Amino acid sequence: MNGTTTIAEFRDAVLDPAKRAHYRLAWLSTVDHKRIAVLYMLTALVFFVIGGTEALFIRLQLIVPNNHFLQPDTFNQLFTMHGTTMIFLVVMPVVFGLANYVLPLQIGARDMAFPRLNAFGFWCVPFGGILLHFSVLAGGAPAVGWFSYAPLSETPYSSSPGVDYWAVALFVL
Repeated sequence: MNGTTTIAEFRDAVLDPAKRAHYRLAWLSTVDHKRIAVLYMLTALVFFVIGGTEALFIRLQLIVPNNHFLQPDTFNQLFTMHGTTMIFLVVMPVVFGLANYVLPLQIGARDMAFPRLNAFGFWCVPFGGILLHFSVLAGGAPAVGWFSYAPLSETPYSSSPGVDYWAVALFVL
């Protein structure tokens, strides 16, 4: 696959249900560096909306002094999840997406050196993001700050299993 799609191919892929399913599967199983770059950007956009929603809740808490919109522990959890989401699931995928798209074109390569490894690297991002946000459902998100410094990262302050999911997700990312 050379990565280019004609208007007729696109029209057929949209109109015919069998071709539409094949078209979606081709995007999800691609090893083309340009398509992977687009997938990185779309994933970053989805997590940008999630991180922006977390930021909105943080700002709603801080809009007036002595606001009781969020509990203090919930505020710390949102702060941790917002910082981690924006750094590891928005900024880094945007950089990787730009590098995936532009770098092979700049050096004149047809594709990346290891295209399947490139695709695997992309699929680690959505999986890591889902695992990261699963920590919210697994007993509470971590309230350790997005940098996870002591003393907030020690057992008395973060005894929920959400911290473990958060740490594993950071290893995946």
